[in-house]
Amino acid sequence: MRNYAADPRPTRPVPTYLTAPTTRTHPVDPADMADWLRARHDALVRRWHLELCGRSTDLESEMKDLLEEFLDVLASLLPPMIGRFREQVEPLWIAAAELFGATAARRGLAAGEVIEEFQLLRHAIIRFLYADPPLGGDAMLSLREVLRLNRAIDRGVAHASVGHTDALFFALLEGSGVPHFPHDGPLVAEVRDQLAQLRDGLASATAIA
Repeated sequence: MRNYAADPRPTRPVPTYLTAPTTRTHPVDPADMADWLRARHDALVRRWHLELCGRSTDLESEMKDLLEEFLDVLASLLPPMIGRFREQVEPLWIAAAELFGATAARRGLAAGEVIEEFQLLRHAIIRFLYADPPLGGDAMLSLREVLRLNRAIDRGVAHASVGHTDALFFALLEGSGVPHFPHDGPLVAEVRDQLAQLRDGLASATAIA
C-alpha cells in the first residue's frame, strides 16, 4: 500500500477562481473617492468637453478653449468638494457653477440647456465608475459616497441655473433682454480672470495643514 503521507509528488496549486477574493474590510471612503476623481481629472475633462462640443457644433475655437478652461476648474474643485476640504471649497464650487451658468446665458443657451451641460459631468463620472471603479473594485463603494458626489453635482447644477437666471435678469435691466457674449474682447478676458481667481482660491483652500 502506498504511503500517501510520504508521497514525494508535488501538490497542485488551488485554482485562483476557487480562492476567496482579496478585498478591503472597509468601503471606499471620501479620501479614496477624492483621489480617484483627481487621478482621472484629465480624462474627465476631455470626455465632458467632447460631449459638450458635440451638442454645440457651432462653437468657435475661442469659445471651445474657454469652455475647456471652465471644465478644468470645475473638475479640479470636485475632488475636495467630496473630501476633507469641502467647507473651504464649497463657496468656490458655487461661484464657479454660477459663472458657468452666466456664461451659458451669454452664449445664448436656454435654462434647460445649461442644466444639461452641467449634468454631462455626472454622466461622465458614472461611465468611469463602471469602467474603472475606485481601488480597482476591491472595495465596496458605499451609498454615502455616491450620495455625497451627487449632492455636490446637484449643487453645481442648481447654481449654474442661478447664474443663468441672474445673467438674463441683468440683461433685462440693461434694456436688451438678451445677454451678449462676444467671443473675444474684454468680456472673455474678464471670465478668464475670474477662472484664474478660482484656481488661486482652490490652491489656498487646499493648502490648509
